[in-house]
Amino acid sequence: MTSNERTSDAGASGGHERLPEGAATLAMRRCALQAMYQLDAGQSSDAALVGMAQAETDIDHASRGDVERGIALAALAWEFHDDADREIATLAREWPPHRQPVVDRNLLRLGWYELRQSSEPPRKVVSDAVELAKEFGTADSGKFVNGVLDKIMNGVGGDATAGEAAEDAEAVGEG
Repeated sequence: MTSNERTSDAGASGGHERLPEGAATLAMRRCALQAMYQLDAGQSSDAALVGMAQAETDIDHASRGDVERGIALAALAWEFHDDADREIATLAREWPPHRQPVVDRNLLRLGWYELRQSSEPPRKVVSDAVELAKEFGTADSGKFVNGVLDKIMNGVGGDATAGEAAEDAEAVGEG
């Protein structure tokens, strides 16, 4: 990733990194999820290579700008995936990242990155993540992703009660 792919705007986003060229779209987040899935599944360790392959296949389903920005978002989110996993593990104790379906895990990482490290509107971040969870995840993925990202968005700490942990487990279908 080059320095041109990332920008810092301390005035508008409190020093957080942000994506260039305007607000995120659902199509862009869909591309980001697909790239993160490939990175997580070990199909590639290089976001640029994932991006090149994805750009060739997804161009019919998303604008070139959405594909490029989605790949940039995935690369940024992937840089922080260990930080995301640590916080997510405290919020979903019964379903830490290593036990989550790959789609859910990467939507949570993506959402965590956008909520913690970008200036994107939080409700739109959560809404798009839930929509993608319903599209690509299990029958309960939408509820699970919504619950965890809602805790992150609302600043709920990592001290989830046993009841919250049980709700998390039920949301993924293991309750």
